[in-house]
Amino acid sequence: MSDTTNDTDAAGEGTATSDGDADRPTTSVEGAGEPAELDGLAVDEAVERVRAREPDRDPETVRAALGFVAEDGVVSRDALRESLKLTSKVLTTAETRVELAGIALDDAREAAESVPDLPTVEARLEDFAAEVAAVENRAAALGEDLQAVVDDRADPAARFAVADGLRQVDERAREVQRTADEIQFDLEAFERWLDSHAVRVRDLGEDLDALAASLDDLATAVDAIEAASTGDAVETAAGEAGGNAAADSDAGVDDPARAWFDATCSHRATGLTVADLRAELGDLRTWADREGADPVGEGGLDDLAARLDDLDGRHGALGERLDAAAEPEWTDRFGEAVAAVESDLADCAPPVDWGVVQSTVEEHRADIGSDA
Repeated sequence: MSDTTNDTDAAGEGTATSDGDADRPTTSVEGAGEPAELDGLAVDEAVERVRAREPDRDPETVRAALGFVAEDGVVSRDALRESLKLTSKVLTTAETRVELAGIALDDAREAAESVPDLPTVEARLEDFAAEVAAVENRAAALGEDLQAVVDDRADPAARFAVADGLRQVDERAREVQRTADEIQFDLEAFERWLDSHAVRVRDLGEDLDALAASLDDLATAVDAIEAASTGDAVETAAGEAGGNAAADSDAGVDDPARAWFDATCSHRATGLTVADLRAELGDLRTWADREGADPVGEGGLDDLAARLDDLDGRHGALGERLDAAAEPEWTDRFGEAVAAVESDLADCAPPVDWGVVQSTVEEHRADIGSDA
């Protein structure tokens, strides 16, 4: 990134009388009869002036932005100069962390060259490569955005726009840094996974724990749906008998049909989790066989395979309960949406792209939102 803070006149002194700036509106804003410059104003007064011109702006957002170009509570050119320097440093740090994430990706690729060529390994590397590319693009865009802010810094009338631009660049640069740090941390963990059968077994066990927790949540939802279905049956019988039995039924579900649809979507996605973990288990078996790394005994891949079989059985049973609980009105209302989800997820074979799964389910849930 080029240095944006070493100009002799970083805050714009001496620019208002230059030929190139002769037409710049440094003393008034179109449609407003008061001075446009904010320099020398207390932050509170500057906030009011900005909002007088742009009343839709959130006052706290305006205050936060002007804080970037204020010193001792007063907006000033000197404070702008210092903020430019600080924001440049924040962005430089973010760019450095992104470079380190790229180096970590190269190291992981090199480490992966010595392990079996398995889909589980390849998929992880592809995911990391996509993450690194995305954060690199975000960092590059920030450099362009900061340069745009610098280009406007000479105009006192643009002081708020510059301040708001600095605030946004600063916030996004810090987020880029956090993201790059997380990617680097995950890549280092990935290298440990590549290097150790015990780590791979442990991580797969943790994934099975997460699957079990998801099935627990799904079971709770199915319990409520079954109660709602029973409540509907009681209400129908009570209506036919002219009694008040329905008043004593509380299924705890505001919209049983929508709850059934959401649970059915979750069940389909969880089925992909089961398939994905089974494929990974198969890859780890192949890997272990080649290395002679998984002796028969407690805590190995055989135990994980037995756990996965049990979880697969739980998943199947929950699906049967969802099908049995479905009322005709529910399937009439959401049957086509369920079929669409199943159709769109049919191509999601292991290694599963979970971003695609999540976006697919969320899209269909949003599509039927107005009908819920």
